Amino acid sequence: MKKIFILFLSALIVVFSCEDEDLDPRPDLNENVGAITLVEVNPDKNFFNFLASDFAAEEVEFSVDVDGFDLTDITSVEVELVYTDLGAINDPLRGGILDSVFSPVVVEVLSTFPGTVNVTASDVAQALNLPLDSLQVGDRFQITLPINTADGRRLTTALASDLCNQPAQPSFGGCGVAWGIACPSAVPAGTWTTNVSDGSGGFYVIEVTDNGGGSYSVANMNLDYQPAFYGTFTSLPIGGGFTDVCNTITFGQPAEFGVTWSGTGIYDPNAQTITLAEINDPAFGQGPWDNGGAGFVFTKD
Repeated sequence: MKKIFILFLSALIVVFSCEDEDLDPRPDLNENVGAITLVEVNPDKNFFNFLASDFAAEEVEFSVDVDGFDLTDITSVEVELVYTDLGAINDPLRGGILDSVFSPVVVEVLSTFPGTVNVTASDVAQALNLPLDSLQVGDRFQITLPINTADGRRLTTALASDLCNQPAQPSFGGCGVAWGIACPSAVPAGTWTTNVSDGSGGFYVIEVTDNGGGSYSVANMNLDYQPAFYGTFTSLPIGGGFTDVCNTITFGQPAEFGVTWSGTGIYDPNAQTITLAEINDPAFGQGPWDNGGAGFVFTKD
């Protein structure tokens, strides 16, 4: 009897084991490793230019391919967008001006690979149900690419994961794309002549150096805009600098002798002029100077 009972118990174990597998058809993750997206961004379409004549049509473009390592059957890849609205919230209790991060929205689903994705500013506004003019300089966008597999999994990964470069653990899914709204700075370097007298019958000349990223330095900002006070002071150059954000110029980089020339103005790319209403030197408690109401106009030579 003991032998018969043991045989019967073994048979029950086999039957129930088979039934358990039928009731729980989940894939073996050791055998179904996963998949990864392969992303390549078009370097000529990698941000929204806020100054474009047709901002709605500004677009980013990237190609998406997938690799299932001959183990995973991929059905689709979602193009999922997260929008960050720069400085949208004023919360003094949490530090003042804060960004607002919107919930993810799917803007497209890819089912054939490789494929090309184009996302315009208009697409973003529609997907987020926002007016187009609510998108402003500094706002940021992040796309992740969740992978849907035939066995029911949804593989995801964080933006800029190491998987984007070397798929050591491809079970975690696809890479992403990030961009923002910006303005390419195009203030030309070189010599600029102002409408300010240099004290010798001519006009003052400055030398502008492009440091990249909208930052510029000026070899001599010691404009002789108060000849009675300074005389012809060109032999003592005092450097400075300014930044350009969407053609809005801000002087304010510290220079020699504790001087920080400050002021805001506009760059006109058509006329190639920089116009400042006034200039200050807060470090010495001087200014503002407005050149007798004429302002300061820098013209590219």
